[in-house]
Amino acid sequence: MAQLNVKLSDEQMEEFRRYARHRRTPASWLMKDYIEYLLAGGRPVIPPSVDAPTGADLASLAQAGRAFDWLAEEPELYSPTDGEPM
Repeated sequence: MAQLNVKLSDEQMEEFRRYARHRRTPASWLMKDYIEYLLAGGRPVIPPSVDAPTGADLASLAQAGRAFDWLAEEPELYSPTDGEPM
């Protein structure tokens, strides 16, 4: 049987062990299951980017993509006087 050695920082290893305890499974089983998942064609799990787009970035993309242009043709169902004041 082959063995794989992976170097992690102390913080990464503690976080991995914490996650394994949360899942109530040995850390080695988590790693083995993930490797089997990847070898079976699963897509790698990628951590969120530190440079994730802001809300303004996403709004600009939606506007530039013209996906919501149809809303301009929708009738106005409500007016500023509808509802209760906040």
